[in-house]
Amino acid sequence: MSRLLSHQRNPLGRTVRLLGWMADHAADDYGVRELAAAVGMAPSTVHRSLGALEEEGLIESSPTTGRYRLSLGFYRLAMRGAARAPVVEPALPYLREAAKTGGETALLALYGAAQLATMYVAEIPARHALQVRLALHEWMPLTSCAAGLAILSGLDGETLITAFARDRATVKASELAEQLAVIRGRGFASLPGRPGTFARELAASFSGPGKQVLGAVAFVVPERRFNPVVEGSLGQLLVDQARLISTALTG
Repeated sequence: MSRLLSHQRNPLGRTVRLLGWMADHAADDYGVRELAAAVGMAPSTVHRSLGALEEEGLIESSPTTGRYRLSLGFYRLAMRGAARAPVVEPALPYLREAAKTGGETALLALYGAAQLATMYVAEIPARHALQVRLALHEWMPLTSCAAGLAILSGLDGETLITAFARDRATVKASELAEQLAVIRGRGFASLPGRPGTFARELAASFSGPGKQVLGAVAFVVPERRFNPVVEGSLGQLLVDQARLISTALTG
């Protein structure tokens, strides 16, 4: 049974899918038919799911327009849950140390095995007036950023092939193989930031029990402060902090 069909037949799956869509798409509010078209459900089904979510305090509706929006109850649940994620709390002291020592914006990225993607979940801003800030809590393909490539370099061959098949439109196999070989050799990834950021991203992966890759620590550095010496020192700092995180997670 396909995942979409499973969602359509499972009331809980429909409701979670609807809530996830609302969380991923920024708008002040949403109408029932608008949501139904977006998630591929019947308006009546969406209306029932919205009623269940509103009853639990995760969304709220306007008494004048009847349109829906995420509630403070949802944000409270999301923020408290994120702060207590098993990896985040033990990793934060090392992220702060990286930011303090390196002087640049440090980020913590987690790996989503089901999504074959990564997202930044925590940030310690640089102490410089000129700094680059990246979006948090957004899924990114593993081939699209330094954190993703660092994570990808530690995954098994089968997962690597699957990830490449998903993202092949953005990278060639030969280029990816070359990038991963370099990362494995020096322990960290380094590549230009996304268009418009005028920055460089560096990242080193960390692992948990069984040497399972769980995420990466990263720096984002404005191009005007970046050079080979900075790359080497900040890259090694990330490698050291990632190793400490791995040790903390595995005891």
